[in-house]
Formats: sequence, C-alpha cells, structure tokens
Amino acid sequence: MSTSSTFIGSLDVDNVTTSLLDEKSKLPLIISPRLDDSLEFLCHWLVANRPWVDEQILNYGAVLIRGFQVNDAPEFERAIQSLQPSLSDSYRGTSPRSVFAGTKYTFSAADAPVNYPIAQHCEMSFLDSPPKQLYFGCLQESRTGGGETALCDFRSVAEQLDGSLRKKFESKKLQYRRRHYNEGEKWTTDVGSMLSWRQMFGTSDKSKVEELCREEGAPQPQWIGQNNDTFYQDWQDEPFVRHPVTNEVVWFNHLQVFHWSTFPCELWYAFCRLHDVRFLFRSIFFWVISIIKYVFLGHRMALDLRFGDGTDISVSEANQVRKIIHKNMVFSSWQKGDIMCIDNFSVSHGRQPTYDLGRKILVAWSTPINKRSLQLPYIEEEDIAEEVGLTKESEDAMIFDDKLVPGAVIATPDCTPVSTLTRAESEDLRDSFALSMEKIARNDSFLNVSARGSVGGCHKRNKSCPVQHMDELFA
Repeated sequence: MSTSSTFIGSLDVDNVTTSLLDEKSKLPLIISPRLDDSLEFLCHWLVANRPWVDEQILNYGAVLIRGFQVNDAPEFERAIQSLQPSLSDSYRGTSPRSVFAGTKYTFSAADAPVNYPIAQHCEMSFLDSPPKQLYFGCLQESRTGGGETALCDFRSVAEQLDGSLRKKFESKKLQYRRRHYNEGEKWTTDVGSMLSWRQMFGTSDKSKVEELCREEGAPQPQWIGQNNDTFYQDWQDEPFVRHPVTNEVVWFNHLQVFHWSTFPCELWYAFCRLHDVRFLFRSIFFWVISIIKYVFLGHRMALDLRFGDGTDISVSEANQVRKIIHKNMVFSSWQKGDIMCIDNFSVSHGRQPTYDLGRKILVAWSTPINKRSLQLPYIEEEDIAEEVGLTKESEDAMIFDDKLVPGAVIATPDCTPVSTLTRAESEDLRDSFALSMEKIARNDSFLNVSARGSVGGCHKRNKSCPVQHMDELFA
C-alpha cells in the first residue's frame, strides 16, 4: 500500500473496507484501508466523511480504525482532530495520566501498573458533563496475554439487570464520596488514590481548585485531614441515563470500578480467560488484603460508592452487575496504529491486566456533554398516589377521578357551556357511573370467568385487550 501523500483513488466511503470484529455483539465496526494506508489519506478521508463515521460510532457503539500508518502520539492526535476538531484537555477522572510530548490533547491511558486491571466504565460517568466520545490509540501492543482494552455495551447491562436490583438502584440512587490526597499513593490497589488533587486540577492553589469546581458545576470541595490538605467531595447521582441521541437507557456509573471487591474479582476473571496462574495467585492474595483493609479495618476507596441513603452496596449486588458486564464484554487485541472511537454514552471500556511492560496505549476525548437532562427520575408508586391525593381508603371510590385520567374533566356548567346539568347533578352522574362500572368489573358471573387468562371466550394475550385492562384495573 502507498504511504506517500499522493492519494490512490478518491475519498469516498468505498475506498475503505468495513467488517465486524464480533458478529454476535456487532461491536466494534472495523474500518481499514482498501488501497491507501497513509496517514495523509486517513486524515483527509476522516475530514471528508465525518458525518458517516459519527453515524457508525452511534450505530455500533464503537469503531476501530485499523491498518493505517499511525506511528506516534502527534500522528494519532492529528488523525483524531480530523474526525473531531473539538478535543478537551480537561481531566477530572480518577486515573493518573500524563500528556504525550508534542501533543496537547493526547494522554497515557493510565499510569497505573499494566498488571492492574481497570474494570469497565464510561469515562468520567460520575461528572455532570462527561465526554461524548473517547479515542484510544495503540503505539505498542501487548506481546503476551492480556492487555486488551475491552468493550461492553452498557445499554445491554441496563436491560439485563435483575428487576428488583434495578428498582433498588433507581429508588435509592447512588452516593459518591471522593477523596484525593496532596500526594498520590504509590503502593495501593486503589488506582483512584494514586491521583493527587494537585495532578487532577493542575495546581496546588486550593482557591483555584474551588474556582474550577464552581466553573464546572461540581460540588464544592471540603479540605479535611490533619493539615487540611485532603480534597473531599460528596454528592448524589443517578445510576442510569438516557442516551442523548437514541434515548435508550444506559447503565452509567462507576460502581463496578470502585467497589472494594473489584480488584481481586477482575484478576479472577483474567485468570479464567487467560489461564495464567499469576492472576490466580494475585486474586487470592488481594482478596485477603482487601477483606482485611476494607471489611475489618474499615478503609474506604478514593471514590467511595454507596446507595443514596448511605447504606453499603454488598459484594453480592456488585457481583450481579459484574457478571452481566463480563457476559457482554468484547475483547480485541491491539495492533500498532489502531484507533478505537467509542460512544461514551453507550459503550464502556476497561483495561485487561498483562505482564508486558512495553504496552503503550494513549487516549483523547471530545468536549463534554451535560448528562443531567438525560437522567431517569424515579417515582415511588406511593409518591404518585400521594401526588394525586389517592389514599388506601379512597382508592376504590376514586378509580375514575379526573386527576387519574389526564385530560378528563367534570361535566359542569362551569367548564361546559352547553351542559344543562347542575354541579350536584353532574357529580351524582359521575359517581353512579363509576359505581356501576366497578360492580360490572367485579361481577364474575357477568364476565363469565372460566379460567385465568380466558374471559367469556376473549383472549388475554394482547395488551390491547379491553377486558384484560378492566380486569387488571379492578383486581
């Protein structure tokens, strides 16, 4: 293939090839060169086809651009800016990162040891305004087992979550408590505690940190600890959001990353997949350490997650979420020059552990999008009843109350000029109608109920069956 600046062919979509890495998950779509693999062609092609590539990222959740000549961080950044000119260099996440030389928007994917697993997550999901898209690149792949940046469709996680657990998350919400020290910790399995607040905000001036928090709409920090030099925030958040374009429900939080059981569990999953006994031994060792540290000694992680009422999320509940995530994960081994474009509001990413110290992955991200308008409010059934003035005692008598049927009104001379009924007569008529319908619905002989699911020969298969709705309404 050509690596010169003279293009072979045109910049049409037909001058690249597309394929799927995984037919079952449809994730990700792979775009590779047909005739020209040069960086020049890729950059010009991305500029010419931005809407089409964006559409594929939306449809598939992730697009893997593979086979082009992308050899260093500046070339990666140039390619990404051809697709997305508006990148952000503001990072308020939890992993320690460093910017690559010769770039402004390209960072190391994580400066934690490569044998540390990083569980699946949507980037900065706990912030008010996370990035809309993420872009990973590979300068050197792992030559031993592991090291993949795995993907998972978090729409599937939301859909497959057990109903009772989902309801519990929706009703209680999540509480985040975030703590960063003046200096990051070195000897720890909690990646978030490796990041100091000075690194996160790029300043050692507390007043500047507070100003940045105000500008970004973040909770105002408290300064705690012996010397008041520990950064602390707490806030409540929703566990789900709706996708900003498709309106689909997405599991959108960091529970599976910042639960104390995560590190040994992710090592166990790595052992099960790769059969490397080093991961097994490390999993057992860190289970012991984690139980002592977090259960018996009461330590908390740098980003501590609980239910919104302050109660702990159990290991069993965290495992339910983790199991669904691993069921839906897709693994793609990196190749040098790869660029992975991810829809951050539908698809998560995470790092699989490896013992190859030469692995080098970089990342950039788009400008943020506010998620508050995308969150799902939860209303208890009791709250709905209270809002419309319905009590247990009055429930039967008020089945046809106009408050329960939006748009329904009482027929009175006050609101219907053509009516000849007085207010008292109209209310008597309404009450008698409601009472009659109640008696009809509860009269087994009238409905001729012969068996559950069969009403007088009428079927109950379809939700549109009027008899079924009447039966359910008065059950």
